[in-house]
Amino acid sequence: MKHRNIPFGYCYENGTICINKAEEQILDQIFRCYISGMSLLKIAEKLNQGKVEYMPGIIGWNKARLMRIIDDKRYIGDGIYPAVIPENTYSEMQELKCKRNTQKNTDRSADIFNLNLPELCPICNHRMQRRHDMRCKIAEQWACSSGTCKTSIAISDSDLLQKITDVLKTAVDHPEMITVTEREHMPSDNVQKINAEIVHALETCSFQKDSLYKKMMTCVSLKYAEIDSEKYISQRLKADFEKSSPLSAFPAELCQRTVKSVHLGTDRTVYLTLINHQKIGKGQII
Repeated sequence: MKHRNIPFGYCYENGTICINKAEEQILDQIFRCYISGMSLLKIAEKLNQGKVEYMPGIIGWNKARLMRIIDDKRYIGDGIYPAVIPENTYSEMQELKCKRNTQKNTDRSADIFNLNLPELCPICNHRMQRRHDMRCKIAEQWACSSGTCKTSIAISDSDLLQKITDVLKTAVDHPEMITVTEREHMPSDNVQKINAEIVHALETCSFQKDSLYKKMMTCVSLKYAEIDSEKYISQRLKADFEKSSPLSAFPAELCQRTVKSVHLGTDRTVYLTLINHQKIGKGQII
């Protein structure tokens, strides 16, 4: 069986490696088809149907052969091989390959996809996005979405879920950690103003019934909207942890009910902000 001793798209001229112009056009076709979303199988079929030769007298295009071409960094130039494509085109193909592999192998029923909560950056507090790249030692990376921060934290799905579970276990084992505070409520300036207008109208008897009724309903609505619900939320949260069974696995439903956001540390530590705005870590209040 014949083998190429030089990558497809190159040739020797006077002992120097140069670009094979005819094969360069085929490479351009392959790269454009791949970036446009065509599968490797379809690209191979198209080349075979067109009787495009991989080597003189040999066609035989297949997915493995095409993937080796797409992965080959020599096409962006390395000092020996002249550049056939710009580096950004090569990078785009690698990102597409990673994305396609991730989507193919992703188990959407896994617990990590039930974690419908914002994971916040420890540097700028922007939301972080999960990325998956099997080429990395730790495939899962959480990257800041701010566009300027560039913070990235490598932490496996299992490790992240276990750390969240450990924090929630702290709250389940010690629900007394949940603080219920009493705060004196002061009506807003707007409520006080409308309330004074109502009192004045009643004292002077100078009002229209319908107009006064609307003003009173407006005042009631504003007062209701300003009711401090933190105490009620904290009480409900504490009761939720008190009635929860001891945790042995990631509690997706409990997490969804009780947690407002997840905070990742650059050292892979995790703490949670609960729905009452209280922050807790493993074994501690923050």
